[in-house]
Formats: sequence, C-alpha cells, structure tokens
Amino acid sequence: MAEMEMTVGELIEQLEQMDPAATVRLATQPQYPFEYSISRAAEAEDGICWIGQGEQLGYLGEEARDALDWHR
Repeated sequence: MAEMEMTVGELIEQLEQMDPAATVRLATQPQYPFEYSISRAAEAEDGICWIGQGEQLGYLGEEARDALDWHR
C-alpha cells in the first residue's frame, strides 16, 4: 500500500462521487483496523486541513477493509 498525501481538492473530488447522505467514518491502522467517528474538520495556519478523530466505534469491518484495499 503506497503512502500518499491528499489535497482538499482531491478529497472533495472523491467525496462528490459518494452519496451525500452517507455517514463519514475514519479508518486507522491497516494492520489492526479500527473505525472512528469524525468530530470536526479545521484548517490550521500552516495550510493543512485537519480531520479530528471522534469516538472509537469498534473494529473496521471486512467490507470497509476491502474498499480501502487493506488486506491482512
């Protein structure tokens, strides 16, 4: 899995292809995957957009791991 940085424009482009009513979650740790809610998004003075982690909701399901190409 290649590491990459994403711009706000690239994220918006991907999100525009999705259902606007879909719930947003944060997936972390591909080798031991968890899912979190999103608490907020903010832009810092350094020009970086930060997405804040909300509550841990549990382990990331198989369907989400497949969609993210996070195979064990």
